[in-house]
Amino acid sequence: MTAAFVAPLVLLLAEEPSGATVLFRERVAPVLERRCLNCHNDAERKGGLSLQSIEQVLRGGESGAVLTPGQPDRSSLLAAVTGDVPDMPKTGPRLTSDEVAAVRAWIAAGAPWPEKLTLTERPQADLDWWSLRPLPKSRGVSPRSPTTQAGKVSHSSFVRNPIDDFIAARLVKGGLAPSPEADRRTLIRRLSFDLCGLPPTPDEVESFLHDLRPDAYEQLVERLLASPHYGERWARHWLDVVHYGDTHGYDKDKPRPHAWPYRDYVIRAFNEDKPYREFVSEQLAGDVVAPGTPDGIAALGFIAAGPWDFISHVEVPESKIDGQIARSLDRDDMVVNALNAFCSLTVQCARCHAHKFDPVSQTDYYRLQAVFAALDRADTPFDGDLAVGARRQALRARELDLLAQQHDRSRSGAVSAELERELQHLRRHAAELPAPSLVYAGTVHSGTGNFTGTGASGGKPRPIYVLSRGDVRQPGELVRPGAPPFVPGLPAEFALGEHHRESDRRAALAEWIAHRDNPLTWRSMANRLWQYHVGRGLVDSPNDFGRMGQQPTHPELLDWLAVELRETQSLKHVHRLIVTSAAYRQVSFDRADCAVKDSGNTLLWRANRRKLDAEAVRDSLLFVAGRLDDRMGGPGFQDFVVERPEHSPHYEYHLHDPRDPRAHRRSVYRFLVRSQPQPFMTALDCADPSMSVDKRNETINALQALALLNNGLTVVMADEFTRGLAGQGTLADQIDAAFQRALSRPPTDEERAVLLDYTERHGLANACRLLFNLNEFAFVD
Repeated sequence: MTAAFVAPLVLLLAEEPSGATVLFRERVAPVLERRCLNCHNDAERKGGLSLQSIEQVLRGGESGAVLTPGQPDRSSLLAAVTGDVPDMPKTGPRLTSDEVAAVRAWIAAGAPWPEKLTLTERPQADLDWWSLRPLPKSRGVSPRSPTTQAGKVSHSSFVRNPIDDFIAARLVKGGLAPSPEADRRTLIRRLSFDLCGLPPTPDEVESFLHDLRPDAYEQLVERLLASPHYGERWARHWLDVVHYGDTHGYDKDKPRPHAWPYRDYVIRAFNEDKPYREFVSEQLAGDVVAPGTPDGIAALGFIAAGPWDFISHVEVPESKIDGQIARSLDRDDMVVNALNAFCSLTVQCARCHAHKFDPVSQTDYYRLQAVFAALDRADTPFDGDLAVGARRQALRARELDLLAQQHDRSRSGAVSAELERELQHLRRHAAELPAPSLVYAGTVHSGTGNFTGTGASGGKPRPIYVLSRGDVRQPGELVRPGAPPFVPGLPAEFALGEHHRESDRRAALAEWIAHRDNPLTWRSMANRLWQYHVGRGLVDSPNDFGRMGQQPTHPELLDWLAVELRETQSLKHVHRLIVTSAAYRQVSFDRADCAVKDSGNTLLWRANRRKLDAEAVRDSLLFVAGRLDDRMGGPGFQDFVVERPEHSPHYEYHLHDPRDPRAHRRSVYRFLVRSQPQPFMTALDCADPSMSVDKRNETINALQALALLNNGLTVVMADEFTRGLAGQGTLADQIDAAFQRALSRPPTDEERAVLLDYTERHGLANACRLLFNLNEFAFVD
């Protein structure tokens, strides 16, 4: 026991009659809540023992009494946490000597326990973790650490922007050197796929190769960032994370015909470079932060993006236990989607117990559920035309005013024909307006329609209780909306008035997440941008920045990028920084001397060689064949035939005709089925829309080769590719053109000879299928 602890402890017990009670509240109860209750609680009694209340403590467990008040040496509770190898706690570090001393002093003083006090399990972890530490208050022009400056001096020719300072510093420390810059053909192909998800055309390649301007590369970056295809490419990454789909999932897996406006919102937001704070806030509370705008409602599709149990919500009333469980799980999905996607925080671990590794309590978690307590998922109307929307709102406001007047007059026995005529006039005008659009979104429940029997009362939020072990049959403390206490100056419980609107809850959460002092938000998105460009995040667990996730390989670089994002609010600015760095431009060739020291290339001594994702492969097939329909937006195309739609739809992909031009749009517009994934896309490691996918699997297997050789779409596109080559001169000329179109380069003499012989024997269409199967076609570079 340390002297610093002993002196105040002795004074506390000797001078104040209630000192032992204070000791319990301030020193002992926190130890029990953080280190013991995870196993010894009323719901999960390891060894038959609960330590939540004094009655349970005195009752003891399977081995008998654990506490003898006034006699610490006869109390097995103390014995379990002392000794050279203490029995408890089973996980985590042993109790400190100060903590053991506090328990001993409390027992010796008679083990006082405040009347009716029930302890609540608390997380063991504190805020002292890299992802929770504050970010710098303002931007820095470049890093200033001694190691960084050493890297800058040692590799001065390598450094193009501050990112390279950070990379060079780590390379110097690891005894490594960067790789040379890739050639221009490689760079234009890499940039085109990274920023737009499509290969460059032969003309674009030749133009870049002959562009002698010193800023030719930077001009190429700007052109690609300005392309509408940029939004399509980067929206697909975001839709992976938020587990967007066009069907509900679960057993019936019915379609969501109006999910797509949210997808289009995301594409539009990326193309417009919407300030990231707005992008976050609109998806949680667009009806508050962007009222009266199409984006304000379409963005709320984020809340409803995940799976939804049709049977348990539509056919089972909320008055039944199964209905309550379904709605609790539905809110859980909303909470998890928000905190995983925006903050890389795994709050879901606290649904049944305090988070075992991060500072998130059950109370914190259920406060987040309370944010979404009034919401369900349903088609929600909105006007795409601002003028029409404003007119509709004005007519509705006037109608409500007239209805109120009519109600007041009817109570006094007066009837106004003039009021009735004006009401009918208003309604005729409203009926003449264009029908509103619909988006499947989070919306306030009404107790009608799909939500009959939910127990809704005028759209008021449901009461949310802390559920013991996540069991709806064991409600505990009633909680108000809030969030974990991570952001300085923002209380864990939101400051909402007694009669606040439902939307105020979501607006408060949006403010908490998008606050400039929330370090998780800015680090999370900066890491995602880096990951999709480089092939691996600076933190290789993009949805988990907690103690069970990975730690950053370059923490100073991550913080620098996070501050750049926070201060500029521009995703395109961060893209620009990354892709114009020397680190990004390196060749991807292996180097044996470096691989010995850093086999995983975590320090980035070369570019990572990356496979194209499934969407980029499919879109490239269409693009190279000249069949890509680049129309943007609107309902998704269906590459399947639906059978038995009246009950549980069967999505039959093998019945779809791959020649159907309606399905030749970019893959981001594909109608995504949760229960029956598209076989071709699944073989290419496409994301599962039933779960949040923070990074795609990258596999190489025979099934992929067979799919690229024999799938109906591949065969059809090979035929279309052949037709497009028909006017290219001799067969050798056609082979040259095919190489340029598919691989962004001409064939070597040896390749031309081999492919010419193959084409003469098997035909040009089969030669095109062979090109589709080359590694070079399926990899970024």
